[in-house]
Amino acid sequence: MDYRELDQAEYDRKLRMVIVGSEGLHAHAQDVGDNLATIGWGYTFNRDNNVAIWRESGIELTQQQWQTLTAIDAAPIQDRTRIGLTFSRQLNAADSDRLLRASMAEYEGPANRLQMPLSDERIALVSLAYNRGIGMLNGIPQSNVPEHAIMNAIRDGDRAETWFQMRYNCWGSNDDAEAGLRKRRFAEAQVFGMYDDPNNVTPNEARNVYRMYQLHRDEIDRVERGFGITVDGEAAQRNRIAQANRDYPALVNEYGEIPSIADALGPARTVLLRDLRQEHPDVADRLTEANFNAGHIYPDPGRELRDRGEVDHQYPIDTSNSRVNNRNVALRREQHNTTTDGFDQNHAATIDSQRMSRGQNLSEIASNDLLIGEGGDDTLRSHRGNDILIGGKGRDRMEGGEGNDTYVIGVGDTVMDSDGVGEVRWSGQQLTGGRRSQSDPANIYRSEDGRFIYSLEHNNLSVTDTLATGPALGEPAVIENFQSGQLGITLSGPGGGAHPQADPQRQDDPERRRMIEVDHGPNIANPLTPPPAPEVEDRQGRLDSERGPFNDSYVNRAYAALLDDDSRELDRIAIEFSQSPEGQRMAQMGDQMLAQQQLQEQQQLQEQQQTHARQGPVMRM
Repeated sequence: MDYRELDQAEYDRKLRMVIVGSEGLHAHAQDVGDNLATIGWGYTFNRDNNVAIWRESGIELTQQQWQTLTAIDAAPIQDRTRIGLTFSRQLNAADSDRLLRASMAEYEGPANRLQMPLSDERIALVSLAYNRGIGMLNGIPQSNVPEHAIMNAIRDGDRAETWFQMRYNCWGSNDDAEAGLRKRRFAEAQVFGMYDDPNNVTPNEARNVYRMYQLHRDEIDRVERGFGITVDGEAAQRNRIAQANRDYPALVNEYGEIPSIADALGPARTVLLRDLRQEHPDVADRLTEANFNAGHIYPDPGRELRDRGEVDHQYPIDTSNSRVNNRNVALRREQHNTTTDGFDQNHAATIDSQRMSRGQNLSEIASNDLLIGEGGDDTLRSHRGNDILIGGKGRDRMEGGEGNDTYVIGVGDTVMDSDGVGEVRWSGQQLTGGRRSQSDPANIYRSEDGRFIYSLEHNNLSVTDTLATGPALGEPAVIENFQSGQLGITLSGPGGGAHPQADPQRQDDPERRRMIEVDHGPNIANPLTPPPAPEVEDRQGRLDSERGPFNDSYVNRAYAALLDDDSRELDRIAIEFSQSPEGQRMAQMGDQMLAQQQLQEQQQLQEQQQTHARQGPVMRM
């Protein structure tokens, strides 16, 4: 993490601006709704060193006022608010500035522990400590309060995790004041910043931002839905982001408007997709911002959150002390959103992109999602939509739902697609299937260039890359519940795989033509565009032309069947050809020719009828 460093004068100016703009001036001691006694720019009397701070400030007080401060310092914690509210001195802005400067050294403590330089990042943490209290950041061992996770995130130089902890997981514990505290945390996170430089985001920084987002996706969505704007643009009834931009004009002028989560993720999305396009140029046209909403990118976070059961056991909420119970409710919430793990490149993640509608009638929300594995053995599950699943290294399992899904696989991966629509890519190539020759073993098919070998057994298709090297040599990928024609993979040749399934999205699919006819009705003419002439490259068996006297695999096979007097083989060839793209194109051309012939006959009949009408009735002699 690169700090945006400041000189002392600029640091003091900005720190005052952030705190004063967030707190507001309280001229006399009052309870602002948090059960504390507050005065000036958010100074609270609920401490045991009031006398020392007020002496440091140089503010003149009466003897009675000094006695009140002494009494507060000596009082039990539960009595300090009551006594503090009796403090009679009133403060103007200048007095409040002096008190702020005198008390600030205490709130610099957490930043000093982390050796943070004078910087915008330090200002954000000091403002947080000033509002939340240093004990809730540093920890209070005697009260079983741990150091807050934000401290370790800063210590690790993890800017994205620090931004999350500040914006979402450090608001406090007073439910009655949560809305206002959420507004302030939105602002402080903007001061801290999600990026070193949002105009120059590195690929590693972009990936780290999205790892953070994936790790905390559920909590981010919950908070934004209640207080901000969801990643899909749904604003809360009382949008605290909008209120912060309205109520903190000086901060917004200095640091820019507080963004929605979608806008905050924007720079990372741009760089991450650009990086993926370079890694996977064969699908670069699909890895675009137009295809993927900022919230629809699901990478392996590389770590796990703390176990909820372990956290709940550590912080019980059923003790005999209500104050401890209330504190532990807040600690549970914060600790649920922390991790003790460092990033693990070989982390085995389970990533599920399913999203459901809200309300009584739950239904799955369709969206185009991008799921990205890392080095471990990941499980990627997508659902409705045209999704891209990138397994990465490791032996990954990829499961796709309804939609035109793209699977980017490697050795040892497993694919299971629910509707057979989409494609599988390996080493920059689309897997299109292969042919089996008479000399090949049963259920073995080879790609046209010989690189990929397909083996079909019990509806599971194993694919081996013959160019794979190293430990992966010979290890196949598997497509489960496969039938020939699914996922753009066709197996053909003697004893070819199961017949291709109809694809209603293809222009030349007979099932699609039937659907169009049903949609338009039988009496409405639908002009057909002549299909392109079949090219030699499209024919599945162009290599087999060397095995017969004709330059066509189907003709060669038919010729061989005729010589062998094999009527069953002739029937199989006819059925296979009728279901092939070339056969379907020829059928379509035949339909067109028949339609044109019928149209010509109808026109000729109409012309004859018109000629007879002009000549009038024939007179018989």
